[in-house]
Amino acid sequence: MAVTITPLTEHIGTEASGVDLLRPVSPETADRLREAFVEHAVLVIRGQSLDAPGYLAAARLFGDPVRQHLEKFNLPECPEVATISNQEKTKEGRINVRGVSWHTDHSFQPEPPKATALYAVSLPSRGGDTDWAHMGAAYDALPDSLRTELDELEAVHAYTETRMPPSLAERIAAGDDDASDGVVHPLVRTHPESERKAIYLNPLRVRRFRGMTPERCADLIDRLVRHATQPEFVYTHRWRPGNMVIWDNRCCIHKGNPDYDFAELRLLYRIILAGDRPR
Repeated sequence: MAVTITPLTEHIGTEASGVDLLRPVSPETADRLREAFVEHAVLVIRGQSLDAPGYLAAARLFGDPVRQHLEKFNLPECPEVATISNQEKTKEGRINVRGVSWHTDHSFQPEPPKATALYAVSLPSRGGDTDWAHMGAAYDALPDSLRTELDELEAVHAYTETRMPPSLAERIAAGDDDASDGVVHPLVRTHPESERKAIYLNPLRVRRFRGMTPERCADLIDRLVRHATQPEFVYTHRWRPGNMVIWDNRCCIHKGNPDYDFAELRLLYRIILAGDRPR
């Protein structure tokens, strides 16, 4: 069966059907999948039956998988594949749910991953959807004057254990333009394949914008997140077992929704693909 590409919303998300990732994928089909991924930022492939090595092989169609920095979540027999589970616990014994606030993955690295992929292994009976927002479409819809301002800004991204956006007090404590505690990326980056501009923002990891007061920084982040996560820029995926979803971290932010029964297992495999320095 020939692959069929079907857009899921006007701005973000597409589905590829007629693909069996257990079988060899032709070069022509691989090209179509990669083109759909770049054009629509989120690519959904349903109805797959993959173990961890098979999932890893499928992800290689889109780039080079890299080991994730939280080693405890990596599968010992297939370390490029990690798990996302609602059964993870903190040191205090509380359930540790990751990724429930808007973010893009690993922006605190000098060369953040270009893509992340998830594969649904076990799911609750309802809930647990994931949302993505297209930061290129959001950038295009900004007023000209604000786009011009954003084009000149740089953001300091830093890793912290917390999964919550920094408070104003934390931003003040982060200091001024010194970037010794993080990496500096442009607030607007140009996609290396499509050449489309997008807001590159991670509310969980951005400590400040260089040359801007903490108060103004916090206000601008809030404004941009509210703008970018309007319904017209968002795709919501309702997971089913066997779904593989891969998305472009260079032009998306995303979050998971913890609106399900935690007595039911939610387990997904996760792979990240090597990227380059934002430009």
